[in-house]
Amino acid sequence: MKYLKIALRSLVHFKMYTIINVLGLAMSLTCVVIISRYVYNELTVDRFNKKIDRIYVSTGESSNRPGALVFTGIWNPNKEKSFKDLTEHPGVEKHAVFIKSPDSEISFNNRLYNTDILIVDSSFLQILDYPVISGAANIVRPEDAFISEAFARKIFGDINPVGEKLRYPSINKEMTVVGVIGKPATKSVISFDLLISSELMQRWSYMPNSLILLHPGVKYEDINRQYGEFMEMEAWNYSVRYQLFPYRDVYFEKDIVSYTFEHSNFMYVLILSVVGGLLLLTGLVNYINIYTVVILRRNKEFGIKKVFGAAGFKIFAQLLLENLSLIALSLIFALQLADLLGPLIGRVFEFEQVSNHIFDLTLAVVLALLLPLITSMMPVLRYRYASPVKSLQAVTMGSKFTLFRKFFLFFQYFITFVMIVVSLFFVRQLHFMLHQDLGYRTQNIIKVPFLKDDYGSYQSLSPEEFSAQREKINRTADELKQKMDASTLFEHWTQGQSPNERASSTYEFKTEGGELQKTTLISADESWFKVFEIKLLGGRLWENGRDDMYNYVMIVGESTLKQYGITDYTEAELVPFRRLWYSSEGDMSTNPPYRIVGVIRDFYTAHLSQKQDPVTVYFSKSRASDPVIASFRPGRRREVIEFMKNLHEELVGGEFTYTFLEDEIAAVYKEDRKVALIYSVFTGVAILISILGLFGLSLFDIQQRRKEIAIRKVNGAQTVDIIRLLLKKYFVMLGIAFAASIPVALFAISKYLENFAFKATVSWWLFGIAFVVTVAVSLLTLIYQIHKASNENPANVVKS
Repeated sequence: MKYLKIALRSLVHFKMYTIINVLGLAMSLTCVVIISRYVYNELTVDRFNKKIDRIYVSTGESSNRPGALVFTGIWNPNKEKSFKDLTEHPGVEKHAVFIKSPDSEISFNNRLYNTDILIVDSSFLQILDYPVISGAANIVRPEDAFISEAFARKIFGDINPVGEKLRYPSINKEMTVVGVIGKPATKSVISFDLLISSELMQRWSYMPNSLILLHPGVKYEDINRQYGEFMEMEAWNYSVRYQLFPYRDVYFEKDIVSYTFEHSNFMYVLILSVVGGLLLLTGLVNYINIYTVVILRRNKEFGIKKVFGAAGFKIFAQLLLENLSLIALSLIFALQLADLLGPLIGRVFEFEQVSNHIFDLTLAVVLALLLPLITSMMPVLRYRYASPVKSLQAVTMGSKFTLFRKFFLFFQYFITFVMIVVSLFFVRQLHFMLHQDLGYRTQNIIKVPFLKDDYGSYQSLSPEEFSAQREKINRTADELKQKMDASTLFEHWTQGQSPNERASSTYEFKTEGGELQKTTLISADESWFKVFEIKLLGGRLWENGRDDMYNYVMIVGESTLKQYGITDYTEAELVPFRRLWYSSEGDMSTNPPYRIVGVIRDFYTAHLSQKQDPVTVYFSKSRASDPVIASFRPGRRREVIEFMKNLHEELVGGEFTYTFLEDEIAAVYKEDRKVALIYSVFTGVAILISILGLFGLSLFDIQQRRKEIAIRKVNGAQTVDIIRLLLKKYFVMLGIAFAASIPVALFAISKYLENFAFKATVSWWLFGIAFVVTVAVSLLTLIYQIHKASNENPANVVKS
């Protein structure tokens, strides 16, 4: 307690430096807490599952495309005799089958709601620990359904949904809500609004996924080795094999194709972790720098204590308690500020700030114990080995710019330079990707889903119900066509998918005698090319009255010709590696080659960080259930939305949703935008911390030289001369730090761009702006202090 009182008195005595230190460190630690929470949430996805280390999902691989893995269920729909079921291995404790049915519709009180449905069996909730907050514990009957808490609030408000009836119109089935699933403690790779029983229908045509729970101690690698051989599937004309993949690793898996699970890029987590580390270093260096200034002003105090026999332990205890008090105060401010800013951060940075008390407490304890030890060691070592006489003499050494302070000032400038340059490049790369010419029209194109056509659900309908459903859909589709054709708002319209939705759709072709090579496979009709204004380079585009999917013709991009070495496309044919679809006679055994009838300008469908395979386009008529995609003239956006809304209400009713193509493309770069924004904001924070540190250093430096400044003024020195004299050492250090930061910033940028297919150039002005910003901040801070000191009355200064 005695040491604590002494420590607090010392902090109060140097209150200006104490305030600066607490503010700088609190800002740094606030950013560290925010980033740490985000990184923790990303690294603990699905950790609410208690058996996470024993849960696996299955991957599928075909012999025709070895190495091309996809997350898929273990299934044998054709009852192949050669099939070996991995789920029957004795190491498997339990397995579940689930099917994702996104963008479906359910109805309540004759109102339709768009919903993401997950079709599951009774084992699903026994393997995964989603929290059931009310109602039954599991699905028992075919009509049982579980609803998420958020979706229940959307439909029912504050009413308890348990017992309420929902209808699945596309299969003409009614479901009863038997339970409500709350928000899990961590994020999950599986998202849904509604869980329904797989027994609601005898058979679903959607692709299933498998969850496998192994017995404790069973190694999945051993099972994968036992089932490592490909199994011949006669009905499919190729072989397959299924393997287990750890469920805990799905979130960051980027090489396995997934149509069910949510993913994230580990690179973004790594970047933010580095940013958090840099901010912690910036705050810590700033803290040590200012605390060193305080220690220099207390040399006499410690010298006298040594004269009177104060042990090194007592000095260490005092300094440790001082630092512990400052850092604890900064941590309290940081945690409170992070909680206060949580909702704002969620909206601006687009990531959820989930406060985990155990994590926050652990982080606070680690920082509170570690940082005071680091910051206390340097002054303790300094005075432990210095004699009392030297300590007493050192009171006059504050005016000297010591090597220790030079290093920390250099380091602070260095980090600031690197962060500004990298931040500017992130913004430049994002701007480059968002404004890159993708080879097709992206502006003033709207997409609206009208009809929901769940083909995979029709097995439950009787022939009469199926016929009535198809007749209703066709009638609505005809009305839709008439209304769209009659409207003068649109330039062109079609139904289907936009190019950016086909990034993962690949297929392999070869030329006669050549090797199979991947292409990006797209289906389109005549109007699709018109909507997206795809440029024709040779041959022709599709004609709805002339072309058919069974004509076996293809339109290709210019890069496709280069990939296959084709010089005369009119004589070339592309042979698919296996059948694409049933023939007009229902035969899938034949595999005819495709003639090339047109060549188009290349267009890009994927994220510009990824390499895209050349484009191949086959003819396919749009389906009635495909969303409407329409191009319109600039300046008519409101009219278009209003028209589409009224048309949707007239034809189908229910929930009206729409997107613009430019917004869809921008959404592809959501993570890039998030990283650029976060990095820019935190770079600004680093600059503010540097300003505080520079303010404290210059305040000390100038206070130590007040008499020198006064004498120089008496001898005729102008303010500008004094400024030039005092700024010299700072700018020498700034120049050294700038030179050292250039290779480090270039290395960081090159690592970030390592896997990008399209890269913005690293321009000299990035470094120029960083230099100008840092110099300007330093000048403003230093000149303010120097100008204030030089305007003091020399007589008063000399007397003091």
